[in-house]
Amino acid sequence: MARRLRQDRSGIAAVEFALVAPMLILLLLGVLEFGRLMWVNSNLQFAAEQATRYAIAHTSASPDDITAQAQSALQGMGVTGVQFDVVNSATSVSVTLTYNFTFVSSGVLPYGPITLTGASTFPKN
Repeated sequence: MARRLRQDRSGIAAVEFALVAPMLILLLLGVLEFGRLMWVNSNLQFAAEQATRYAIAHTSASPDDITAQAQSALQGMGVTGVQFDVVNSATSVSVTLTYNFTFVSSGVLPYGPITLTGASTFPKN
């Protein structure tokens, strides 16, 4: 009876899966979260560039108009709490967007909030 139990290999796949699955799930979560981080960072940069282009094309635009343009570029992205810094001087236009990115799986992955910045500066002619 003991010999038969020693040679029984049924259930070994379940044990191997139980050992490997947590590592695969962590890897998958890491890839998804890093991809989301890069997507948000790219959208922040895009919104800053769009607002700068708007300010250059509309020379009489106020900082509130430029901020509204940046907000409209971020519309539909699902991020809230973006800080806008617009400097519209006589020589250049500078738009900086700052966002505190928090991971959805912060209980699983040991990373805190990361500050993302999208910035664009363009000289006026």
